[in-house]
Amino acid sequence: MTDSQTTVAQLKQAIHELCLQKGWGDQNGIQNPQHVAMAMTVEMSELLERFQWLEPGQVQDLLDGKDPARARQIGEEFADVMMYGLQLMYSLDIDVAREIELKIGIVLKRPNGVRGRNIPKETTEHEP
Repeated sequence: MTDSQTTVAQLKQAIHELCLQKGWGDQNGIQNPQHVAMAMTVEMSELLERFQWLEPGQVQDLLDGKDPARARQIGEEFADVMMYGLQLMYSLDIDVAREIELKIGIVLKRPNGVRGRNIPKETTEHEP
């Protein structure tokens, strides 16, 4: 699988098949969405740990491709986060591409320099 050859639907299906194969969740391979969301935070912490205490030069090395070992570790942790996220989306029958498209539209409507929580809540009920 590669980004350019794999759809989000294919990724969601592959993760669902993994759940079935491993016996995770109920008889349909569906795990408790609350537990999956909580597990995502653990994996996100592991991803953040790969950046902990990096000096600016080390971050630049990552950006320049000069630290492939750390980049692989980051990729592995990011895969864990994404797998849980896609499993959650599969279980709740949420269209990831549609949600991202909606969110991009919300963000584009914000004034430049404004992020997240410091804007009025009039845009949409989708916004976190």
